[in-house]
Amino acid sequence: MENASKALIIAASVLVAILIVSMGIMIFNKAQSAGDTSGLDATEISLFNSKFERYNNNQLGSQVKSLISYAISNANTNKDDPVMLPSVSLQKELKDGNPVFYSGSPATGGESASGDKNATYIDYLGKMRNAIISTHTYVIKLDYGSSGIINKIDIWWE
Repeated sequence: MENASKALIIAASVLVAILIVSMGIMIFNKAQSAGDTSGLDATEISLFNSKFERYNNNQLGSQVKSLISYAISNANTNKDDPVMLPSVSLQKELKDGNPVFYSGSPATGGESASGDKNATYIDYLGKMRNAIISTHTYVIKLDYGSSGIINKIDIWWE
């Protein structure tokens, strides 16, 4: 009887050890996924991207203005999540054979008088929207980051 109780104690000890190791692995995996920059699942990324992808390739200026208006709306909605704010660049015209760019990025946009980088980003997007000519055709190219989310939008004259 004494041997049976010792066997039960040993078995319980092994089960507790397995439980502790399993919990440690689970906590490690949770911490590792928390370090993911996007924090979004594939469905959320696909939904976010689809709203920009409809403007991919050749578009009239009026559609490009709609794209930039959506980017402004997106910047207001996701101002606290820089992963959700793609940088936008526009080749406005050629001067001396060289393209002139407008560029708006939440990371490099500078800061407004209030210290708000998002407000400056939105200001750049507004200037870009105003520089678009509705009757011209533009080429839009989307770039995706390592997480699969759109992180850059380039707009060019056709």
